Amino acid sequence: MQHIDLQAGLRNLSESLRRMKALLAWGQLKQQETRPGEPPSFQIYDPTATDLRSEYSHFLSTSIQTRGALREHGASIPAPEREALRRRLAELEREAHQLSLCRRCL
Repeated sequence: MQHIDLQAGLRNLSESLRRMKALLAWGQLKQQETRPGEPPSFQIYDPTATDLRSEYSHFLSTSIQTRGALREHGASIPAPEREALRRRLAELEREAHQLSLCRRCL
Protein backbone atom coordinates (compact mmCIF):
# COMPACT_ATOMS: atom_id res chain seq x y z
CA MET A 1 0.00 0.00 0.00
CA GLN A 2 2.78 2.45 0.87
CA HIS A 3 4.49 1.73 -2.45
CA ILE A 4 1.36 2.82 -4.31
CA ASP A 5 1.27 6.03 -2.24
CA LEU A 6 4.92 6.67 -3.08
CA GLN A 7 4.27 6.21 -6.78
CA ALA A 8 1.29 8.58 -6.53
CA GLY A 9 3.48 11.11 -4.73
CA LEU A 10 6.10 10.92 -7.48
CA ARG A 11 3.43 11.33 -10.16
CA ASN A 12 2.05 14.31 -8.26
CA LEU A 13 5.52 15.86 -8.08
CA SER A 14 6.10 15.26 -11.77
CA GLU A 15 2.79 16.91 -12.65
CA SER A 16 3.52 19.82 -10.33
CA LEU A 17 6.92 20.29 -11.97
CA ARG A 18 5.24 20.31 -15.39
CA ARG A 19 2.80 23.01 -14.21
CA MET A 20 5.65 25.14 -12.81
CA LYS A 21 7.53 24.91 -16.12
CA ALA A 22 4.37 25.92 -17.99
CA LEU A 23 3.84 28.92 -15.71
CA LEU A 24 7.45 29.99 -16.20
CA ALA A 25 7.12 29.64 -19.98
CA TRP A 26 3.97 31.76 -19.88
CA GLY A 27 5.77 34.44 -17.87
CA GLN A 28 8.69 34.43 -20.32
CA LEU A 29 6.34 34.75 -23.27
CA LYS A 30 4.58 37.64 -21.58
CA GLN A 31 7.94 39.37 -21.00
CA GLN A 32 9.00 38.83 -24.61
CA GLU A 33 5.79 40.38 -25.89
CA THR A 34 6.22 43.61 -23.95
CA ARG A 35 7.46 46.50 -26.02
CA PRO A 36 9.99 48.70 -24.24
CA GLY A 37 8.95 52.33 -24.08
CA GLU A 38 5.34 51.60 -25.05
CA PRO A 39 2.61 51.36 -22.47
CA PRO A 40 0.56 48.19 -22.58
CA SER A 41 -2.58 48.56 -24.63
CA PHE A 42 -4.63 47.19 -21.73
CA GLN A 43 -4.04 45.59 -18.36
CA ILE A 44 -5.66 42.34 -17.39
CA TYR A 45 -5.41 40.49 -14.13
CA ASP A 46 -2.57 38.00 -14.38
CA PRO A 47 -2.33 35.48 -11.52
CA THR A 48 0.82 33.81 -12.94
CA ALA A 49 3.11 34.87 -10.07
CA THR A 50 0.59 33.77 -7.44
CA ASP A 51 -0.05 30.49 -9.24
CA LEU A 52 3.69 29.86 -9.45
CA ARG A 53 4.15 30.48 -5.71
CA SER A 54 1.23 28.17 -4.93
CA GLU A 55 2.54 25.43 -7.21
CA TYR A 56 6.03 25.73 -5.75
CA SER A 57 4.61 25.44 -2.22
CA HIS A 58 2.62 22.39 -3.29
CA PHE A 59 5.74 20.84 -4.81
CA LEU A 60 7.80 21.42 -1.66
CA SER A 61 5.08 20.05 0.60
CA THR A 62 4.56 16.96 -1.54
CA SER A 63 8.30 16.41 -1.76
CA ILE A 64 8.66 16.51 2.02
CA GLN A 65 5.71 14.13 2.47
CA THR A 66 7.03 11.72 -0.15
CA ARG A 67 10.53 11.77 1.33
CA GLY A 68 9.06 11.09 4.80
CA ALA A 69 6.92 8.22 3.53
CA LEU A 70 9.92 6.74 1.76
CA ARG A 71 12.00 6.98 4.93
CA GLU A 72 9.22 5.55 7.10
CA HIS A 73 8.15 2.70 4.81
CA GLY A 74 11.35 2.14 2.85
CA ALA A 75 12.24 -1.02 4.76
CA SER A 76 9.12 -2.75 3.41
CA ILE A 77 10.10 -2.03 -0.22
CA PRO A 78 12.69 -4.20 -2.00
CA ALA A 79 16.08 -2.46 -2.15
CA PRO A 80 16.26 -2.03 -5.97
CA GLU A 81 12.77 -0.53 -6.06
CA ARG A 82 13.48 1.68 -3.05
CA GLU A 83 16.61 3.04 -4.73
CA ALA A 84 14.72 3.68 -7.95
CA LEU A 85 12.11 5.65 -6.00
CA ARG A 86 14.83 7.65 -4.22
CA ARG A 87 16.59 8.40 -7.51
CA ARG A 88 13.34 9.56 -9.12
CA LEU A 89 12.51 11.78 -6.14
CA ALA A 90 16.01 13.28 -6.20
CA GLU A 91 15.74 13.86 -9.96
CA LEU A 92 12.43 15.71 -9.59
CA GLU A 93 13.78 17.80 -6.72
CA ARG A 94 16.90 18.64 -8.75
CA GLU A 95 14.80 19.73 -11.74
CA ALA A 96 12.68 21.95 -9.50
CA HIS A 97 15.80 23.43 -7.90
CA GLN A 98 17.22 24.26 -11.34
CA LEU A 99 14.17 26.44 -12.03
CA SER A 100 15.46 28.80 -9.29
CA LEU A 101 11.94 29.32 -8.02
CA CYS A 102 12.98 30.19 -4.48
CA ARG A 103 14.50 33.45 -5.82
CA ARG A 104 11.58 34.17 -8.14
CA CYS A 105 8.91 33.48 -5.55
CA LEU A 106 10.35 35.56 -2.72
